[in-house]
Amino acid sequence: MITWIIYIIVALILFFVLYLAILGINRGVLAKNTNKLDKLKIEKKSQKKNILNELRKLKDLYDDGVINKKEFNSAKKKLLS
Repeated sequence: MITWIIYIIVALILFFVLYLAILGINRGVLAKNTNKLDKLKIEKKSQKKNILNELRKLKDLYDDGVINKKEFNSAKKKLLS
């Protein structure tokens, strides 16, 4: 009789440990996905900054007369697409 009680207690402890392990795995997966999303957001922001810098350089070239209006518009169109 006592052995059955011990088996039940051990089984309950085992199920509890498995439950905690599953919770930990889920948290790890969620954290990994959140980190990936954060990295993508940062990359998008840096790409936007790069595009803005390129547009400023194009504008400076146009203002200095290095490129004409047609070249400026085609380069701008290429950057924005």
